[in-house]
Amino acid sequence: MDIVFIPGLNNTGDVFRDVSAALPAHLRSHCPDLPPLEHIEALADAVLAAAPARFYLAGYSFGGYVALGVLEKARERVRGLCLMGSSARADSDAQKLKRQQAIQSLDAATYVETASSSVAPFHPDNRQRPDLVARRRELASAYGAQRYLAHVRATMHRQDRSHLLDGSVPMLWLAGSHDAVVPVQQQAEEAAQARHCRYVEIPGAGHLLPLEQPQAVADALSQWIVRTP
Repeated sequence: MDIVFIPGLNNTGDVFRDVSAALPAHLRSHCPDLPPLEHIEALADAVLAAAPARFYLAGYSFGGYVALGVLEKARERVRGLCLMGSSARADSDAQKLKRQQAIQSLDAATYVETASSSVAPFHPDNRQRPDLVARRRELASAYGAQRYLAHVRATMHRQDRSHLLDGSVPMLWLAGSHDAVVPVQQQAEEAAQARHCRYVEIPGAGHLLPLEQPQAVADALSQWIVRTP
């Protein structure tokens, strides 16, 4: 069986490296980088072009927005959908304004430092872990300012896709127990409103749950897939 992982802002597919390594051997993971495209629909097309014929789909943060775009375009190819630290809702006006300000203030020369310097997205217990801080910086460096600008624009203009949480495919929703980027309460509410959705909070994780708790993420995914028809 195949599972396609889609990374978030400031992350390449390598953000799932440790999750993939912890999965059982019968699950083949695909962790593509997203191209610098400014529309969710175009990004979904890029994912579908490289994906297996049928697959489980796991989108982390911004990757969740793209995963929902994939589901909308090719529901028949998706065996099940996992959202991690994400949302099916569109940006509010306040969120759009904040993202526009981020675009305007971006300096490509200092992008990596800006994207990786804050430890706030981590769980408090993980903020002083040099291995996680270094990995986050490596991911931002490989991702780059051009991709960041394109993906922020795609985020701003994405549609509300809450209607896709209708139970037509099985769902798993993973939230870091201390996620302050996409509030845990919001994720729990969206998961509760979705049909055929299993909701799991990952202890010891903030927003960066694939980096912070890869074994727990892999365990939740593999257990869910075993239960999914």
